[in-house]
Amino acid sequence: NDDDDDDDDDNDLCNVCGNGRRVGKPNAFVKVSGKGSMTCEKLQEYGESAQISTTFCNRIPSQINSVCGCNTPCPVCGFGKQVSRPDKIIELNGESISCGKLQADGFAGSIRPNRCKRLSSLISSECGCANTDNDDDDDDDDDDSPVF
Repeated sequence: NDDDDDDDDDNDLCNVCGNGRRVGKPNAFVKVSGKGSMTCEKLQEYGESAQISTTFCNRIPSQINSVCGCNTPCPVCGFGKQVSRPDKIIELNGESISCGKLQADGFAGSIRPNRCKRLSSLISSECGCANTDNDDDDDDDDDDSPVF
């Protein structure tokens, strides 16, 4: 009789960062539902030893990306700017996607760096890329620090 609350699906190997990437900040701490606080390295070890359910594994990458340094976030509008028309549907490489989903994918690290560099010029006018409130200086925000 199984009356616990865990996911009872089969556990496969889980790449906690997604996209086959590894944690870049192994000593950073994350809080994981049902497992408490642990280092990113420990979470990665759990995944690699099939101790994370497939259902839970699919939700992990977007939750730990920035803390664990998995994938470099991609500000699709450029640093210090955000989409102001999130519901606008655009065509990108033959696929339809909303500007908001594209931005969320970027912040989750799902967009490859070489594609990220070209995005802001492709989507800026259609998605209404605009300066964020916290960027009121007049520099070009050209550095490598992510803006959330």
